[in-house]
Amino acid sequence: MGSYLLVFVIAAVAAGLFMPLLSLIAHRVGALDDTQDPPVPRIGGPAIVLGAVLALVLVGVVFGPTGATLLGTSRSIGPVALGTAVILALGVVDDIRPVPAWIKFAVQIAVAALMWSLGVRVEVLSLPNGPMDLGPAAGAAVTILWLVGIANAFNLLDGSDGVAAGSAFFAATAIFIMSVTLGHPAIALVIAAVAGGLLGFLPYNFPPARAYLGDSGSLVAGFVLAGLAVEGSTKGATLVAIAVPLVAFGVPVFDTTITLVRRLMRGRPLFEPDREHVHHRLARLGFTPRQIAGVLYVASAAFAIGAMMFLNPGVRTYALAMLVIGAGVWIVARYLRLHELHELARVARRGAQQPRAIALNVALRRGAERIADAGSFTELRDSLAILLARSEFDEVLLQVSPAGDRRGAIRVWRLVNGRFVDDRPRRAADEWEIVCPFEGAGWVGELHLRRRLGRRPVLLDLNLMMEFVQPALSHAAKRIDGLAVLAG
Repeated sequence: MGSYLLVFVIAAVAAGLFMPLLSLIAHRVGALDDTQDPPVPRIGGPAIVLGAVLALVLVGVVFGPTGATLLGTSRSIGPVALGTAVILALGVVDDIRPVPAWIKFAVQIAVAALMWSLGVRVEVLSLPNGPMDLGPAAGAAVTILWLVGIANAFNLLDGSDGVAAGSAFFAATAIFIMSVTLGHPAIALVIAAVAGGLLGFLPYNFPPARAYLGDSGSLVAGFVLAGLAVEGSTKGATLVAIAVPLVAFGVPVFDTTITLVRRLMRGRPLFEPDREHVHHRLARLGFTPRQIAGVLYVASAAFAIGAMMFLNPGVRTYALAMLVIGAGVWIVARYLRLHELHELARVARRGAQQPRAIALNVALRRGAERIADAGSFTELRDSLAILLARSEFDEVLLQVSPAGDRRGAIRVWRLVNGRFVDDRPRRAADEWEIVCPFEGAGWVGELHLRRRLGRRPVLLDLNLMMEFVQPALSHAAKRIDGLAVLAG
């Protein structure tokens, strides 16, 4: 444990000491965010990587066993280090001169594919009915999606001072504990170094930021942590191997998932930037940059604790972890006004009620047939009463009047206990109303359907009401004498 702490401290101190020099270099080469005044250097990636590498080299050279541990597991660490180096170079180039999005994605996918070919692989998924072996093709796809997805999740989160770096630090803490618990000392050493580099950089990134992660920092943090999470979980139970890394990256994964859902539901391009991420929503709620960072640090820490619960096998522990995580997601969705999640929940509830909705719609079609066959106004009215006696509406009115002068002999009936009775109630202030008009032989009618505001959504398909009931009313009404209607 002493080696882990030493690596962590050295990486943090080294990253902090490298920052002034790297800031000067960033100004020289143009790795700056020009939207700020004065421009802020984007040098997070180099600071984190240099601090981590220096710490690992120093501790590995001074302490022989630690160096032997790192060298002995080079097959696990080497592919992650190689991929991280390429992503760092890509990020630095993009921070100096923006690279087209498709090129960045192409390089990330190629790097992820290379890492998979060198042994960084997700090979098994946990399902309710047991583990599933993915096989080469599916395993490669899941691995690439995991590496590229987590990297870009941190990149999307890097829109407010200190948020992405702090979230990465808490995620690294959870992955570190998992690696130690599952017996991966070399992976744990590297993660401790990365966590130290993040912590050393964080004072410069905390609001008000004097330096930004940039693509070189956010993509590198995501790639290296995602890759090490795969390598550090390979000896764990299947649920541990999947749940711990996924939950540890809870904040960026949640933000990215909501972003994808939002853009899909709105028909917007998936990679089009917007200002609707979690930190943007918090800012619109009145939070200051420091408060935003604090809130998301608490959320990241909660996800990290939830992830570590999965390391202790047991149904109760897993249930508690899922309860904590679910409660956190629900609170965030509720108070951040994530309307897309509310809409998905509404659709899910409606899906559960679909059998009843189908029954109502079938009854509507049958009722429309009875109405169309009505030979008198009394039969038409009775058919409507049968159809709507158990409807979801709070009030049903049937109104008729002469075709030429609607100001004259207007008659109104209200549906009460399955029968229409003479009554003309006014629409209450807390009711909405749908009017279904139809026309007869010398007379016109209207069917008024009212429902109080604030009640659950109507299951009956109102489009079917207009598609079947309205034509049926018109069809029957043309055969019924107007004088008999107004007299009846």
